[in-house]
Amino acid sequence: MSLAEHILTTYQLKIKALTLIPHYGGVFEVWVNNQEVHSKRLTGKFPVEKDIDAAIDERLKPGT
Repeated sequence: MSLAEHILTTYQLKIKALTLIPHYGGVFEVWVNNQEVHSKRLTGKFPVEKDIDAAIDERLKPGT
């Protein structure tokens, strides 16, 4: 399962949309509510599901 599929499956009742924007050069970024939660460009690492889940959960908390 791709990370995009994982996000859609896990957060299907909590998100309104998921946008995939193709890019060149191995850039992979995850944004939630206009806030970056992961950047492969900055970290040099592709995110793993548990790290993305934790970052998304943090951004989806009420008041954040």
